Amino acid sequence: MIKGLDDFLDEATGKGQVVGTWGFHSNLDFTQMSAEETNVWFFEQVFYFLRAFFGLVMPDSLEVITHNATQHIEKKGLDQQTFLDELMLVMKSIKQPLWTLRVNLNIVGFLRTSHDPDNPVRLKIQEPTSFIVWGGPDESGFQNFSIGYSLFSQQKLEGEHNQLWSMNQELLEKALRRWEEQSGHRIDVVDSNGNQQMGSYGFGQGAAQPTF
Repeated sequence: MIKGLDDFLDEATGKGQVVGTWGFHSNLDFTQMSAEETNVWFFEQVFYFLRAFFGLVMPDSLEVITHNATQHIEKKGLDQQTFLDELMLVMKSIKQPLWTLRVNLNIVGFLRTSHDPDNPVRLKIQEPTSFIVWGGPDESGFQNFSIGYSLFSQQKLEGEHNQLWSMNQELLEKALRRWEEQSGHRIDVVDSNGNQQMGSYGFGQGAAQPTF
């Protein structure tokens, strides 16, 4: 079970995934909030995130863990159009405050193929991408968005696809800035389990080849 950002990065490393992550602390006192208020806060954070990243990410699966891991609920094969309804149904079935909420995502990004390199195509890609929120009585609230670096590398990777840093980075930066606006928080944590160049609003140009 992932208990924080360090655990998450260790998990990614164990899976052979190289990710960059951006997040912020909410600095809330959950001990002054009821279970219902806590869970509404979780729902709001997902809503703000999806609104900020609309058109760039698509929910794929959901994992919800209540305080002290008393309940562990997973939903897979989710549809973007009904995702928030599915989440609301899960929330209504829970009586305890949430502890961790994780949404695994597909990214919608640009690729250039060797067959037609002058015409980049935009399509859904199964990069290692996720949004995680932590909260509850023992927490002060933290959330992070993470994505694999490869769509933001200018290096030629194996296969036919050549990544397009400039187009994908522009989309990512706009989404991260909208996330700040929607949530009312500034990104204050930028981290990675690789050695790629990173900033507050995305990967640096020509993200480096990862090393573990």
